[in-house]
Order: sequence, then C-alpha cells, then structure tokens
Amino acid sequence: MSLKSLLIVIPLIVGTIWLQAREKPSFIGIRSGVSVPIGKYHATTFDKGSFALAGFNVSAEGAWFFKPKFGVGASVGFNMHPVDVYRLGWESVQDDPFLMDVTIRSDPYQVFTAMAGLYTQLPIKGKISFTGKLLGGLLYGKTPYQLFKPVFFMTGPAYYEKTSSRDYKFSWQAGIGFRYDISPVLGLYWILILITIKLSFGLKPSGNLL
Repeated sequence: MSLKSLLIVIPLIVGTIWLQAREKPSFIGIRSGVSVPIGKYHATTFDKGSFALAGFNVSAEGAWFFKPKFGVGASVGFNMHPVDVYRLGWESVQDDPFLMDVTIRSDPYQVFTAMAGLYTQLPIKGKISFTGKLLGGLLYGKTPYQLFKPVFFMTGPAYYEKTSSRDYKFSWQAGIGFRYDISPVLGLYWILILITIKLSFGLKPSGNLL
C-alpha cells in the first residue's frame, strides 16, 4: 500500500508565550485542532484509498526570530484519524460476490511529525500580525490494526485480521495564519497547516483465519 496525500490541520485551541518583545517575536506554543485527510488518504477505494476520516491534531512548536520578520524554529505533532469502517465494509461486500456482510473493528491511523525550518511574521494592524512557516523533517505513519468478522454465502473464515504497519519518510509542512497579542508575553496563534504524506505500507492478512 502506497500512501501519497495531504493533511490539512485547522486549529481550534491555541496558546502561545512570547519569549521576547514584539520587535523580535520569538515564541513557544501549543496547538490542538481538526486534522482533515484529503486525496488518496481520504479516498474510499481499495486500489488507492485509505478510508481515513477527519481526526484531531495536537502539537507544540517554538521559533527564535533573529530578525523582526524572520526566524527559525521547530514543531512536533501528532495526528489521529479514525477509519470509515461502514464504507470499508460496504466496499468489501461489493468486491466479493460470496461475502454477504462483514463487521469491522479498526484502530485509527496515526501520523507523527518532527520538523524544523523558517518562520515569518508581518505586522498587519495593532496587535494582529500575519504569520507563515515552511518546515521539513520526519513524518512517521502507523496503519490501524483491523479485525474482520465476515458472513459468507457458503463457507469461509470466522474472522481475519490485518496487522498494523509502519513507515517513515522525509516530509514538508507549510502554514499561514494570524497572531494576536493579548499582552507583551501572551498571545494567540492561529495557523492553517498543510502536510505532505508519502508512505509505503505492506498491509496483508495476519494469517489468523478460523
């Protein structure tokens, strides 16, 4: 299984502490929000899709600004996406003429990121600034463990499993957003993030067939 797709992270809860004055806005912060799979990661076909649904993201990052508008920093994050087991079951039944029904239990997909790169900030008006970043680094992905309990027209296994698989690759992360200064040392940091995913997995039944 080859996965080449994108993630969009939409933050809902953000918090940031400024480490310096506004002239050089270095910061550390935490963020939590909705992580939306798009492309093949979200597709619901056996040949290319992963049946992933929107999940959540949590991350922490910090940046040191060596100029008023430019800095360097790093970010670590975790994304989790549940599997659309209803659509996966439907597609399984449609794909096998002897399969009448199937019940699926699935763990979620998990994606970890650890990246570093460039940050920028451009004042807009008053306490509001435009922010952006371009990062590169490690992306680690883990596919879900899945348990299938099929009902066949004639004879067939009582259940079978698909075990979890893992892979890691170099990846990119880009983001644009806004920053609002609540005080000289505290603010809010809202940024929309796009993450590239290119992973390869060897998914196959575990052999536990009864």
